[in-house]
Amino acid sequence: DDSALLLLYASQGGQAETLAKHLAQNLNTRAESLDAWHAHHPLKMLGGKTLILIASTTGDGDPPDNAIRFTRSLQKSGAALADTRYHLLALGDKRYPHYCAYGHLLDQELERLGATRESPVTTVDNLDPQTIAYWQKQLGEHLQTALDVPAQPPSVTATLASRTRLNPASEQALYHLRLASAELAADTALIEITIPHKKDELRRQYSVASIAPDGSRGLDLIIRLQTHPDGTPGTGSHYLTQTLQPGEALKIRALTHHPAELPDAPRPLILIASGSGLAGILGILTRMEARYPAREHNLAHWLIYGERDPEHDRIYASCLEKQREDGVLTWLDRTYSRGKTREYAQQRL
Repeated sequence: DDSALLLLYASQGGQAETLAKHLAQNLNTRAESLDAWHAHHPLKMLGGKTLILIASTTGDGDPPDNAIRFTRSLQKSGAALADTRYHLLALGDKRYPHYCAYGHLLDQELERLGATRESPVTTVDNLDPQTIAYWQKQLGEHLQTALDVPAQPPSVTATLASRTRLNPASEQALYHLRLASAELAADTALIEITIPHKKDELRRQYSVASIAPDGSRGLDLIIRLQTHPDGTPGTGSHYLTQTLQPGEALKIRALTHHPAELPDAPRPLILIASGSGLAGILGILTRMEARYPAREHNLAHWLIYGERDPEHDRIYASCLEKQREDGVLTWLDRTYSRGKTREYAQQRL
């Protein structure tokens, strides 16, 4: 790519990606994750570029999954980037430690390699629209263009259509929730739910499974009722699995409207999940089948699903078996960390 402008993002939950792709439309360019760009370009190719970076932070100040390889290379690099300029927007949440830490790390490493910061690093708490608008104005002035980028997709109303406990006799409760909303795209992969909490509101992200245990399709979630070490329940999971009643409304926001991280050509997948993480994997498998039908493309997908107890935690059993019968899955392995034969996913691999 010979363009002097390079728009890159590091996104874990979809916010940085969504913001970057809206911005790309304004600038008539494209946005890529840091790792997607780095897969085809050495770091020295940043030389002479104007970088626009939008970066989230995950974990204990870590890079998002789609920026890990780029970050490792950057920290080891001695590339001379004296003719590189950059603008950096760091997304975070002040309620958590290591606020915007990954954005600051990118800034430090680029500065170490000699790159020029054309505008101050802007940190954004909870996608604050005023802060994002301020950064957009600064960026537009430097690029000599007007920018009008929505800070985040709008919230829409959904209702809880049904809720079922998937493992009634298990120690750790897992629930299937079917939400109803006419305003979300059919391929929504990730949503943010607003949780009422005392006089405040909290936001929690959930992967969309896109399929129910009975095989029907919809806005389906798998949520584990979380319990803290002191015995108190997790705020978000308790509200969704215990407090919210069928027919009641809640505010949700789509964070990803497209088949995120699917390959750009048909290829077999190895899918690994445990517990409520099955939701995200089922979502990927559902969108993969819609784009590249397994039988049509002769794809052999393998799912390894780990849970605790073989007697009480065989969730989605008939649904997964049906997908194997239909050729969506070729291999389905379940592992259990308790019971007579203890096994973990890595052992099965």
